[in-house]
Amino acid sequence: MSINIKATNTTLTPSIKEYIEDKVSTLEDFFRTEDKIYFEIEVDKKQKNQSLFRAEMRIQPQGHYAEARGRDIYASIDLVIPKIREQLTRKKDKKVSERRRRAKMI
Repeated sequence: MSINIKATNTTLTPSIKEYIEDKVSTLEDFFRTEDKIYFEIEVDKKQKNQSLFRAEMRIQPQGHYAEARGRDIYASIDLVIPKIREQLTRKKDKKVSERRRRAKMI
């Protein structure tokens, strides 16, 4: 598993990078060694008087994608992780159900 982090309209500080890696590591049970994780954080400065932060996570070759927006960079990261977790658990549950269904046929 490799994590690629990209920051748009902001700088990627070591604390943000460490925070992202820590949050992604909680999902490590779902990943295979060949998976590549693309994580992007962006600051949308078009909002008047305040910035809106966006976090986006893609997992290749599995094809999972999630995006979240928040008023804080850490909040947007915290919002995107459960979305990906839900997709990964749904996929795992489907695989387990299919395997059990095939076992009953034999």
